[in-house]
Amino acid sequence: MSHQYTLQLHTGTFTKANYNVAQIQTKCDDLLAHIRGKDIIIGWNTDKESNRQLIDYFHTKGLRVLLWLPVLANNDELCDIKKSECCDGHSGKDFGCPSHLQNAHEVISLYETHFADLPFDGVFLDKIRFASFSQGYEAGFGCFCPSCERELDNGHLDYIKELIQKHDKKLMRGEYDRYGRYHFADSKVNAFYKQRAKIISDLVFKLAAYFNSRKLVVGTDLFAPILAYHVGQNIKEIAAMVDFVKPMMYTHTQAPSGIPYEYEAYIRNFAEPESFSKHFPGGPLSNESLRTQLEYIANLPANIVPGIEINVIQGVCHTDSASVKDHLALFSRYPTIALCWDIMQISDDIISVL
Repeated sequence: MSHQYTLQLHTGTFTKANYNVAQIQTKCDDLLAHIRGKDIIIGWNTDKESNRQLIDYFHTKGLRVLLWLPVLANNDELCDIKKSECCDGHSGKDFGCPSHLQNAHEVISLYETHFADLPFDGVFLDKIRFASFSQGYEAGFGCFCPSCERELDNGHLDYIKELIQKHDKKLMRGEYDRYGRYHFADSKVNAFYKQRAKIISDLVFKLAAYFNSRKLVVGTDLFAPILAYHVGQNIKEIAAMVDFVKPMMYTHTQAPSGIPYEYEAYIRNFAEPESFSKHFPGGPLSNESLRTQLEYIANLPANIVPGIEINVIQGVCHTDSASVKDHLALFSRYPTIALCWDIMQISDDIISVL
């Protein structure tokens, strides 16, 4: 199958641009001469004139343009996000609280202030989850602020906190269903994780409804299927709320969101991780594991756009043209592939295999 591509362009932080418009146009003129582009996700620099020029440029190339919006990121530059709180009382420095209404309002206010009067075709919701174990053991269980505890409190929070303190293997033991949702063997742990996922799904629903009301396409980032539910992403439920989902099938990234990195961060916190690792004979990147994950996402009720790494970053991402070619074959059933994370950093070698 000849793929078409969703591109990602990291234009910079909210207050500092990575590139100027001319640099982006020069790079993309060359790239789009070699591949079939469908959409481009750009963000999240707020310079309105640059964004307007980029949107106009990509529209002339026949691409839909989506705003890249990191929802629960620590965006102190422009908005007052209420940070998450770990179960040990410390602040979850890298993530906002998903249940606090102030944060949903701040995201919408950020959009309305800096992006609403630009002709974007859609919005791509990133970082719409709890923190993972790569942010720390306690952070990996989500937010325990008063707002979240009210949502989570079914009478078992003291029990859950005791298990967390003991690194109890009950916090890992369970089975996946056909959609990649994880059902924990302990009923109280299962109820806890089910409510965590509801908190994230409720936030996705609120934001998707708002952006849909503005006639915008809505997509969202998901962790890889074996990891998504553990950060609060019920992938079946979220997929039903948006126009497309992008599972992050990052097999070569030794950094947050990479499958090997996140998997290792999870299991190293437990003395007996076999009750979880048994699901991945040969490891999370084995052919069997990847085939299983493909089966999970094939069952989702939305357009699936698998995300693959195309950037070579020393010490972080060791992808190359051969691995990109392998991924294109692996995802041959999907007509659209997302090239992650920044097309400005794509090499000629990798372009040659697209």
